[in-house]
Amino acid sequence: MDGLRRNDTLVLRALYKEHFPAVRTFVLRNNGSLDDAQDVFQEAMSVLWLKVREDALAQGTEPGAFLFKVARNKWLDQLRSAMHKHMRVVPVEHMPEPADEGTEGADERIQRLRDVYDRMDQRCRDVLGRFYYQRQDLATIARAMDVEEESIRTIKYRCMMKLRSFRKRIDGSDDPIRS
Repeated sequence: MDGLRRNDTLVLRALYKEHFPAVRTFVLRNNGSLDDAQDVFQEAMSVLWLKVREDALAQGTEPGAFLFKVARNKWLDQLRSAMHKHMRVVPVEHMPEPADEGTEGADERIQRLRDVYDRMDQRCRDVLGRFYYQRQDLATIARAMDVEEESIRTIKYRCMMKLRSFRKRIDGSDDPIRS
């Protein structure tokens, strides 16, 4: 943290080199471009730098985790903006480990995920969209759909199981063209 406080270029480069790939992967897999990833990462670096300068960072905070969290939240905010309302977000929990792949491979995978998602029934798309994209809790979703919260929990579980059953299709491993 002292290196950040001193604006040590070696420390800044090391942070970028070590932590930018995870942010880039997240942004690219969630409808962003390389420029978007760079912008979001730069904003996260600025937030980290300001927190360090103001001694406002909690003791023991890992800079890489902090950078990713800030960058992820900034990108999700951007996706939720009016300009990006038509896009779907791949939750971090379900995002595979970063791999060295070109944007073409990521774009193909995102398109396969969209295709599978579009094939799901409207109720599944509604529940999953409200839960993961709109960040509504199960009680709120239940009230909006006029059902019991336990029913929404069951519907969400079944819909996630349907998505998981299509994992090979999303990964492209059961694509007859690729076989």
